[in-house]
Amino acid sequence: MIERRGWLTLGLMSALYFIITAATFASLGLALPAMVAELGWTWTGAGFGFTLLGFLCGITSAIPATLIRRFGVRACLLAGCVVMALAFLCLARTDGLLLYFVGASLAGLGFTLLDSVPGTYLVSRLFPRPSFAIGLFFTIGGLGGVAGPLLYSQVLGITGDWRSYWLVVGALIVLIGIIAAFLIDAKTDVGHAAESDPEISTERWTMREALQTRQFWIIAAAYAAFQFCGITASSVSVAHLTQHGVAAATAAGILSVEALLNSGARLAGGILTRFVGAKSLLIVSLASLIVGLLALGAARDVPMMLIYAAGIGVGYGLTLFAATILLLDYFGRGPYLELFSTVNLISTIGAVAPTFAGLTRDHTGGFTPFFIGLAVMVALVLVAVVLMRPPHKRPA
Repeated sequence: MIERRGWLTLGLMSALYFIITAATFASLGLALPAMVAELGWTWTGAGFGFTLLGFLCGITSAIPATLIRRFGVRACLLAGCVVMALAFLCLARTDGLLLYFVGASLAGLGFTLLDSVPGTYLVSRLFPRPSFAIGLFFTIGGLGGVAGPLLYSQVLGITGDWRSYWLVVGALIVLIGIIAAFLIDAKTDVGHAAESDPEISTERWTMREALQTRQFWIIAAAYAAFQFCGITASSVSVAHLTQHGVAAATAAGILSVEALLNSGARLAGGILTRFVGAKSLLIVSLASLIVGLLALGAARDVPMMLIYAAGIGVGYGLTLFAATILLLDYFGRGPYLELFSTVNLISTIGAVAPTFAGLTRDHTGGFTPFFIGLAVMVALVLVAVVLMRPPHKRPA
């Protein structure tokens, strides 16, 4: 019975992750060209709204952890539904940058309240060996990146209006969020029993002790690196490719390919982690991000665009999974909720990517210099991960 409730909870939270991903990061980059054209914005202003979305996703990461500890997961999810309803109403009624910024900011907060923090918290409590379940959760959520462009095209084809799209996806998020809030298993916690996953640390780490290790900060840097790359690709890849003669439909299709590979990499990580260490997966994933960024900067034809999609897609999905699992493996289940929230908070730095990318285009005429600089940053994180060793608590 407990196992059945665990899979039901996983399914509901995965569905919620799916629609939120489809409606935010996977859609805003596609809607921005139409919004910029209709409302007369600069790309710097448009990029800043995307930055706010990512920034609020990270800077508010402590809020769901606090709500969950004080009021429970259900209260966190219901609060997220209210915030998302307001967010998408603002986006649908946008007539200037201010309302757009408010909507994007609220969507970032709602994303945090409904998405990976409560989702991975529940999964880590419900499954004795959670790596595959977490990989599946991330995979289904990542498929929202595949569905987002398709859903946007369908709604736009029917209504001819990007405003209607925000209303449709906002309603879907609220509906699924309410269903999840009332049907999830918020009570079961396998962490009270003896640890059954040999990869997860049995040392009794506290959050404060974990924050004092360099391993935590290296994991946080890797998490921030994939956020930088993912937000960059979602926000400006279509604009970058179309600037160099690629048809808008093709550019959007490549974004869907990237999202599909992203999702596949998360599932592959959940399977491979039984045979390959999470650190090794993280090394491969960061190297993939570097290849993808350089390919995106040089992409002019389909083969190079596929290399970009593979590099960013596999790198993003596998880094997300491997970094999350390393937190569990290195520091155990006890402080996981707070540590994962803190990593998400630190990764907020990735939210500046669209603004810097927009500034780069406004001042240099293209996005490529930004992609190269970002690849160098990821390479530095890769070196730190290669040199990293598992932490151990100091004797009392």
